[in-house]
Amino acid sequence: MEEEKKKKQAETDAKREANIKEREAKQKGKPKTGSSKYSKKDVTELNKIFKEYDKDNSGKISLEEFSAALKKKKDDSAPRPGEKSTLAQRKATEGISILDLSEQVFHEMDSDGDGDVTFAELLKLMFRHARPDEINTMLSWVAPEPEPEPEPKPELSAEAQKAIKDIFKLYDKDKSGKLSLNELKKALAKTGIDPDEIKTYFTDYDGNGDGEIDKEEFFKLMESTGAFDDM
Repeated sequence: MEEEKKKKQAETDAKREANIKEREAKQKGKPKTGSSKYSKKDVTELNKIFKEYDKDNSGKISLEEFSAALKKKKDDSAPRPGEKSTLAQRKATEGISILDLSEQVFHEMDSDGDGDVTFAELLKLMFRHARPDEINTMLSWVAPEPEPEPEPKPELSAEAQKAIKDIFKLYDKDKSGKLSLNELKKALAKTGIDPDEIKTYFTDYDGNGDGEIDKEEFFKLMESTGAFDDM
């Protein structure tokens, strides 16, 4: 009885070991997605430095931005006029400055040769052995939060829609189904909107560019002003 129990236990253990080995074999060689063996803190710090160089917030660094930032760092570390230089400052002026090599360093980072360096290119230079999926993971760590979707504007009430249609009908003097710029100015005269602003509205909402505003274009224009939202 005891031997039979031991035999069953041995079979169970053997099956468990076999299952573990099978799972390991399936996972072997598969790259891990969404993870990276590199430090998130290091990548975040590197991104801060990148942003310091990216003065126009374009997401790219030009050679001019790179050289100007290096020059600023060099100037900032130099003693001010009348101040005595420290040993560290004197040491920093010895030998070749990275500023002198800025163009060479820049082109090393600019892997696609387009004249700009992206943060992805900088990561590839700093982490030469990182896999593409690891680079993507590192980029996700510093990606800006997506802008929230704007709330859909509520539809105008039936009362507001009727009011807009009545205004259009009132100022469409020639019953053409369209308003000229002058007719539109008269229609909006009592709203307090500046005549120049009305002209801008006219240009923006004259969708087909025929020099007149039709019913549909007028409705969109009036809706955009927000004047009928509370009706």
